[in-house]
Order: sequence, then C-alpha cells, then structure tokens
Amino acid sequence: MTLALDFTGKTILVCGVHKGGMGGATCRQIARGGGTVIALDNQQAYANEIAAELRGMGATAHAMTADLTDVAQCEQVIPTVLERFGPIDGIANIAGGTRAEEWMPLEETPGASFWQTLQLNFAYVFYLCRDAAAEWIRTGRSGAIVNVGSVSAKDAAPWHGPYGAAKSGIIALTRTMASEWHEFGIRANSVSPGAVISERVIEKGARMSERAKASRDPGDTVIFTEPVELANAIAFLLSDLASGISGQNLTVDRSLSTRFCGGRRLTRKEMGELG
Repeated sequence: MTLALDFTGKTILVCGVHKGGMGGATCRQIARGGGTVIALDNQQAYANEIAAELRGMGATAHAMTADLTDVAQCEQVIPTVLERFGPIDGIANIAGGTRAEEWMPLEETPGASFWQTLQLNFAYVFYLCRDAAAEWIRTGRSGAIVNVGSVSAKDAAPWHGPYGAAKSGIIALTRTMASEWHEFGIRANSVSPGAVISERVIEKGARMSERAKASRDPGDTVIFTEPVELANAIAFLLSDLASGISGQNLTVDRSLSTRFCGGRRLTRKEMGELG
C-alpha cells in the first residue's frame, strides 16, 4: 500500500521553470503525480525545455513566456492561460531571486534596483494570485496557491535588504490571501527556501564582486538545499493531501536559518582593504 500525491485531472501553472532549479523540479513532481503543467518563464528556451522533458515522461505540458517584471505582462498572464489552456487548479509562484549586482548595503542601493527587486520577488505574485482567485471565485472553482518566500524574510537580510523585504511581503500577503479567500475553497501557503543550489545560483555567485563575496561571514557554514526538496514541499501544499493547510509558511532549509542570516556588514577596515 502506498500514499502518493495525485494531480490527476488538475492543471497547475508554475512560474519560473529553469530546468535545474526549484521550478523545473516542481514541474516534474506535478507531472509524476499525473497533473498537467503550464510552464512559464521569461526565457522561451527554459519553458520549452522543461515542457518537452515532461512530455517525454508521458505528461501533458504547455510552455508560455512572460516578463514578470513588467506589470502589463503580469496582468495578461491569467487571461492568456485561460484562453489558451482552460481552467487551472493551482499556481506555484517560484520566479524570483537576488541578482549579483544588487548585493550591497542599503545606503548604496539605487531606487531602480530596489523597485526591480520588489517587482520580481513580490509584486508579480499579487497580480497573478489576484487574477487567479477572481476567476476561481467567479466560476465557483476551488484552487491552491503556493508562493515562494525565503529565510531572508525571517530576521534580517544584510546586503540584500530589498530582497528580504520582498519575501517578508510574500509571507504576509499569502496569509491575507488565505484569510480572505478560504470561504471560496482557495488555499494559500508559502514556502521559504534557504540556500538552494542551482545553476542560476552558481552563475550569480560567479558574477558577484569581490566586495560582495567578502560580505559573507567566513565563520558561517552554508547548508545547501536541493531543488527537489523544495519541489516536494510545494507539490505537497498544492495537493489534496494538504487540504487542511492554509495561511502557513513552511521553511525548507535543512536548519540553515537557525544559524545563518545570509550576510554581514563589513567593518570600515575591511572595506578599506578592499578599496
């Protein structure tokens, strides 16, 4: 006897689907559960690649693109999904992350960078969830939402303050979604990753300045989490097995957040040595 996640007959929109990251892993787990996946990314190649992989597994998968830093495009995502693929049963908002060039103290952070970080890691989630929920309420269809937060929202986010603020907003907004929409059969939860090892993370690390790299406390031991470990949590919260769970934030970080906050303020001496 086995207990498995069952997405048979369900269609899930997954936003941010790089094959080697959380999004790609989430697509695979939903497909393994028998679900239909709509894979969305700002890069057509990434969306096509994971959709092709899922079809090779025998699943039904669709690819689409949208720039989630563009408000106008955000507001077209759900209408386009409904027009092209029909009703959906869940949405996983995984797109986001820090950029190598934004790792800096708050007083040096440009306003444009601040707003770009908030749009990519927080604001787009509002638009997509708002429009999906409005459609579910209009049609009397239940739905499940999983938004990705971060352990950087837990206490402080030195050298990546806008990102931490955005992810704090994700967690708070998700709880409000759960509160307002529960009577319509809509569940909303968030998942907070720690340091997830993926191709995008490795590429970002390679582009960071020496000064930014030095902001990492050498005494910290980074505990990495695998993308599939986050995907398992996201798939569970989207599934009927989590029917009683809403308004919650699940941290998946192998205990990283119990000892590590992600960055530190360099001393004046250290900053002088780095020029």
